[in-house]
Amino acid sequence: MSLSTNNHSRYAIGVDLGGTKIAAVLLARSGAVIAHEQIATGAHLGAGEVTTRIAAMVNRLCRDLGDSVAGVGIGSPGQVDSDHGVVYQASNLAWDEVELARDVQAGLECAMPVWLQKDANAEALGEYLFGAARGCENFVYLGLGTGLGCGIMADGRLITGHSWGAGELGHLVLDPDGYPCACGGYGCAETVVSGRGVINVARDYLQRGQFSTGLMDADLSSSSDLVSAARAGDPLALAVIDRCATWLGILLANCAATLNPERIVIGGGFGRTTFDLLIPGAKAEMKRRTHSVSHNQLDIVPSALRSSAVGAACIVWQGLDQSKN
Repeated sequence: MSLSTNNHSRYAIGVDLGGTKIAAVLLARSGAVIAHEQIATGAHLGAGEVTTRIAAMVNRLCRDLGDSVAGVGIGSPGQVDSDHGVVYQASNLAWDEVELARDVQAGLECAMPVWLQKDANAEALGEYLFGAARGCENFVYLGLGTGLGCGIMADGRLITGHSWGAGELGHLVLDPDGYPCACGGYGCAETVVSGRGVINVARDYLQRGQFSTGLMDADLSSSSDLVSAARAGDPLALAVIDRCATWLGILLANCAATLNPERIVIGGGFGRTTFDLLIPGAKAEMKRRTHSVSHNQLDIVPSALRSSAVGAACIVWQGLDQSKN
């Protein structure tokens, strides 16, 4: 995948829209992060406030740069129609339908194109161009954050599916009688394999009193509290991480068996901070559940991107390349 040769497109702005935070970067064509910013999403305030926050971040990053900024790329959760810039069914944002590209563009101080892609697809693109999947034509990106996203690259091309819904592993049902999911279902993968998911499991264990622990329900306001407790040797926290690793291993087995990737890249805020804790157990579970042909030459590696918004910026150059063809 080549980068645009437009002489003016020295920079691109990428925005990673998450359930709890919005990250944005000003990215050079070399992949260097020139500037970055992060704020709370404020999803509870409505889609209008979120789009206003995104536009304000973009305006701050591109101020005084003029036409040297080629455009804006946004990675969003939900079912994303990249052709029309619309987000559907973003359960972690409580959105049914938002014309995100149009609404953000309306708030920009400088006229520039805005491209939209599913967040995990954007991250996969970033890993392919500048991260842990450089030179790898067939890989899967798993983003473990507030929820669980998946991006698939096959023969150097993003797989988006007939109605932009390919790779929705976060809503693959692992346990039909499991925890309720924001999508309205039960037992989806992201209810146990995500930052929010491990809190579900921890509170369940805490209520049952199955493990000795120094944690209280009030301590479980975020997954970072749980991860810190696990690193300190807390029995309940370690049991939760072990359970999460088992479920992640089942997901890895499904990816290996159905897609036969060369590499699986683990990203997302929760995925990055727990990689060393989760992957040994997850690998063991994956190998137990798949034929050796599926995993013998499979590498599982952490994300190598400095910011989750780098991939979103890469959408700009992909969009420019496609518009020239």
